[in-house]
Amino acid sequence: MNTTRSFTCEAGHRRRPMVRPRMKQRESRLHLLPSISAVLAVIAVAFCSAIGVQAEDQFSAVEHARRTIYHSPQTPGFTSWAGAWTMPDGSLMVSFTQATGSVDGRPRAPKEVQHQLSWPPPGRPGYDMTGLDLRNVHLRSTDAGKTWEQVSADPFKSCMNGITGEAQTALPNGTIIRGVWGYYLPYNPELPKTGYLERSTDGSKTWGKPEVLLDPAKYSAWPKRLRVLSDGRLIAIGGVAQVPANSRTRAEYNGLFEPLLMVSSDNGKTWTGPIAVVPTEHRQNWGGEEFDAAELPNGDLLCVFRRVHPVAGGREVRWQGVLKKVGDTWSPGDVGPAPFPHSGHPDVLATREGPILHVATSGIHWTADAGKTWNKFAVPGTAYYPRAIQAADGRIFVFGHVGGDDAFGKSDQSIVLDSFRLRKERE
Repeated sequence: MNTTRSFTCEAGHRRRPMVRPRMKQRESRLHLLPSISAVLAVIAVAFCSAIGVQAEDQFSAVEHARRTIYHSPQTPGFTSWAGAWTMPDGSLMVSFTQATGSVDGRPRAPKEVQHQLSWPPPGRPGYDMTGLDLRNVHLRSTDAGKTWEQVSADPFKSCMNGITGEAQTALPNGTIIRGVWGYYLPYNPELPKTGYLERSTDGSKTWGKPEVLLDPAKYSAWPKRLRVLSDGRLIAIGGVAQVPANSRTRAEYNGLFEPLLMVSSDNGKTWTGPIAVVPTEHRQNWGGEEFDAAELPNGDLLCVFRRVHPVAGGREVRWQGVLKKVGDTWSPGDVGPAPFPHSGHPDVLATREGPILHVATSGIHWTADAGKTWNKFAVPGTAYYPRAIQAADGRIFVFGHVGGDDAFGKSDQSIVLDSFRLRKERE
């Protein structure tokens, strides 16, 4: 299996693949030993205090550009569910799920697996990924996003269309850590059927043994985001159901998940939590595992949630709230509707310049007052399931995939990158 490919991204139309991976094997050039200056630059980008940013300040997004950085070896391509992070040496990494194989004539998941995972949706057999070559692809850029090199593509087997990728980040020593939803791995009975972590010390080429987040006899935990806080602690964000792992069908889990927050002070070796994220009166029938959080200068967490409408059941909406920092933990505050339409997984980013961004297919918004007011940038909305990071030079990169939650072979998906800078407008 060829695991190291190089390709260059060029400007162009978002639906037109401009780059395909070369099939000739090359040595990956991983620079895992960060310089002190690079580490300091990355820390400054991620955690620079927003002191001095006032609610009346105005910002704009400038130098916006969109590029396609990856297309599958086959057409139509299937590349979905991007994750992105900055390495300690300042290089950029992105991960996503890739599927290749025959569009028709594939085997189907056993009936018991289809029942347990409530998959594929009734009458839509194309969503069953059984029999396809499924891979967690990792790309790396050492030139500020100009070119991208494939460094790994570890395989997995499932009837589902993804198990990891979004919940991924780097530790200060260069170790990559990712969250995996083991419930979606029915063909690997030896693996935990709940959320667990894996570590890579060689830039994503190989991965260590599973590290379960919560006791599977009591909880089903789905990690959807991993973020490093300004004090060096690691938080895991996602969904949790207070029932034993693998004890419910996927459809039943939909009504049991509530927001998950856990915190670690030793790089994810041990965890505290689950920590309550929303007030008690909202936890029942929350209806989802997807949310994101950005750290405010005072240590509070601004959260944006995807959930089921509490009255109009079945309709998905965006909510928001602030978790108040109390010592080494947080206390849930009020939550309520956010001024955004539902649009896949929420993604928020605390920027060097101070504003916190909410990025989505419906547009990119910013707030300088912890979500009390939001302002929309005059730039296009992102690709599906976006993931935003800020590089050492201040540029913001947003990764996502063309298409949606598509059946295999329905759309020609690709991984696209939006980039821009923030500019503070003069009074």
